[in-house]
Amino acid sequence: MDMSRRGPYRIPPTSALIAFESAARHGNFSRAARELRTSQSAISRHIASLERQLSTRLFHRSRTGVSLTDSGSRYRDAVAIGLGAIHAGAAEVAELSSVEQVELVVACSDEISHLFLMPRYDGLQKALGEQVRIRILTYQHNIRYLPPTPVADVLLTWDAATNVPEDCAVVLKEQVSPLCSPGYAALHAETLRRPVTDWSKLTFLDTARTNEGWTSWDEWFDVVGRPSAEPRHANFDNYTYILEAAAAGQGIALGWRHFIERYLESGALITLDDKFLETDNRFCAVVTKKGRQRPLARKCINFFERCI
Repeated sequence: MDMSRRGPYRIPPTSALIAFESAARHGNFSRAARELRTSQSAISRHIASLERQLSTRLFHRSRTGVSLTDSGSRYRDAVAIGLGAIHAGAAEVAELSSVEQVELVVACSDEISHLFLMPRYDGLQKALGEQVRIRILTYQHNIRYLPPTPVADVLLTWDAATNVPEDCAVVLKEQVSPLCSPGYAALHAETLRRPVTDWSKLTFLDTARTNEGWTSWDEWFDVVGRPSAEPRHANFDNYTYILEAAAAGQGIALGWRHFIERYLESGALITLDDKFLETDNRFCAVVTKKGRQRPLARKCINFFERCI
């Protein structure tokens, strides 16, 4: 297909872009197929069609799975921004029919939405009032992939760079502890009773994407000790996937307090240290330029300051 014949924009079909974004985010065609409720072969056809249209490889393929090429990584970033902007625009248009309802938009990453915001959603709704519609705008991979238009009123982030201190509230001070499933702890009980220097044969679950301000395994090792030999690391694109992998017994995750309560309460995960290590990192709620014009945004971050 010659994209130059598709009007003024050389854009592939939206279905192919959505398939590519999902496959790139999961690093797996099968998971993308499950998310989009289609078949793996359909995902493969979409990717192959994109690669023909772009005249470049987007994924490295092997028996063990797929990974993005350099071209694929660049294209993923552009597609994530574009789809995010389209999603935001569609939501804005849909809201035109409900002008009587006040709306507050909170932007955050997928994992923050799932692990931090949603467990506190009912409390936030009560604090703002039932007449307020709370809309959650999530971004993929990095905060810089938010749509360029000022859609959000409040931003929840580890990266709270702001020149106006009163527009930023520290929600929590980071506290971390290694954690794993009860089964993994039982299987490696003898090793886990030893100092961290003897943990070389364990698997550490880690994020594959850019650190946005949270503590990494290397930083944790610098404080408590480092395995004598380089251990195995299994990388995931999303912190939620890390916790799910830990619950499935695939290794040890670094747990952020106040993000892991449901896993601990259900017994799916247990901490490997009686105390959480407190760091200098801060998780913040930031009022955006748009939100500064709205008292409701300040009311929102006041809630987050009090909820921990």
